[in-house]
Amino acid sequence: MQLYSISDEYINYLRKKFPRVYSNKEDVRVHTRKYLGVVIEIGIYKYYIPLSSPKEKNDYVFENGEKKIRKDSLIVMRIISGTGNNIKLKGTLQIGTMIPVPDTEIELYDVKNESDRAYKDLINEEIIYIRKHANKITKNANVLYSKRKSGEKNRVVENCLDFKALELECDRWEKGLNNNLNEK
Repeated sequence: MQLYSISDEYINYLRKKFPRVYSNKEDVRVHTRKYLGVVIEIGIYKYYIPLSSPKEKNDYVFENGEKKIRKDSLIVMRIISGTGNNIKLKGTLQIGTMIPVPDTEIELYDVKNESDRAYKDLINEEIIYIRKHANKITKNANVLYSKRKSGEKNRVVENCLDFKALELECDRWEKGLNNNLNEK
């Protein structure tokens, strides 16, 4: 698995109807960085699963007065490094906010060209974790996708994006590009 970014135009297009789609934050980027994520195939679609930085309230829990990293769920996988008492949370894969994406809107991220050394080190650690856990990422995404599309009713499934509706928008985008009628 590799890391990718998605075009600003496509993200903005989806966010008009789905405000929970992760923004590329064009106005506040550092070094023109967009959000990065992995791309997997589900059915006939490529799905982009965004990475996110750890959040205190979402990714940690206090047990017996000690701060611990939360366990993975179907919608969030936590990217960790280290072993034993030296485990550090590096980021998360937000499976619940994955989006279908046309090939034309995917751009491979080349970590070799990253000038920020600390960020480059972080990305390399994340890539190692992602590649080591590629099967689990794909499995969780497929399970969540199936549960959401089947209309299963539970808090976890209902908290993720509507994949069926997103696929319709992805199809509309592709048809618009093919006919030069895209509503960017």
